[in-house]
Amino acid sequence: MNNKGQSLVIFVLILPALLLLITLTFEIGNLNYTVNKYKKEIKQTIEYGLNNIEKENLQAILTNLLKENIKGQINIEINNQIIKINIKDEISFTKKFDINITYIGYKENGKIIIKEE
Repeated sequence: MNNKGQSLVIFVLILPALLLLITLTFEIGNLNYTVNKYKKEIKQTIEYGLNNIEKENLQAILTNLLKENIKGQINIEINNQIIKINIKDEISFTKKFDINITYIGYKENGKIIIKEE
């Protein structure tokens, strides 16, 4: 019996699954990177806002800070020394992913508290 083509057939059958796994890994990695980047930017912006809460036009300043590094819809609310930031975005790799991140920040006993909502 001739066994020359068996390895090639097995390789051709496994190749699509291998490519799918590589693509999935790349896509999940990019999504996690983007979400973590957005979260970091939001936290830094809230911290800056709480340290400069008395500034005029703080909402515009915070919006501009976020627009430098984040795409998508930015919503900032400032009420009674509480800053709430919501980011909505759609990220497309091979599939579209919706990102919706909300953080709230405030000062309590002199400490800055930032929580994900």
